[in-house]
Amino acid sequence: MPRRINVFHLEDYKIIRDGIRFLLSQDPKINIVGDAQQGDQLMKAIETVEIDVLLLDIYLDSMEHLQTPDGFEICKKLQKTAPRIKVLAHSVYDDADRVARIMKAGAMGFVSKKAGYEELIHAIKVVHTGNKYICKETSKKLKNLNKFLAGIEDTLRSTDEFFSKREKEVLQLLAGGYSSRDISEKLFITEKTVETHRKNLVQKAQVKNTVELIAYASMRGLIEK
Repeated sequence: MPRRINVFHLEDYKIIRDGIRFLLSQDPKINIVGDAQQGDQLMKAIETVEIDVLLLDIYLDSMEHLQTPDGFEICKKLQKTAPRIKVLAHSVYDDADRVARIMKAGAMGFVSKKAGYEELIHAIKVVHTGNKYICKETSKKLKNLNKFLAGIEDTLRSTDEFFSKREKEVLQLLAGGYSSRDISEKLFITEKTVETHRKNLVQKAQVKNTVELIAYASMRGLIEK
């Protein structure tokens, strides 16, 4: 009989950890080997616990005041220290940009907290086999899911996409401190075109200036760190 899938859960709310533990324990193919509230607790557990799949909440309330890494940083760290562990992101933030970002950081799959527990169990089994998975709740809001999963495209596009691909590129560079002239050189477009993109970004976000734009985009996970 095949060994059960060892799952570890990183989530700051105890009531959610307890609920997930109970639901997953109902499946004979899954073994809950532990849970934690903070990233450093996970890193310590990795040293002594055999983990196949990490169920990872992207944002933890403890991150801000404890200055602990977020889910994106944890994914990147695991890629270097424990690449055998398959990461399944689990979050209420299921917009295209954040889903693409967590998967580019190393996650094999994403399940929205709006999805049912049956799909969560299914996703655990899929990523354990080394395949990528994005839940139906999130998939229905994406334009290019199949191309992204196949590696043909490296970003996900929402059916109600807020910023265009080029606008996102300009936004990322603005957040990096680049001037309009620098951006024009990097993207091989005119400085006037950059200024037009900046104007459109500010208008779409309904903010007053670039500083507010970057703060707005950062809060919504639109800027990669």
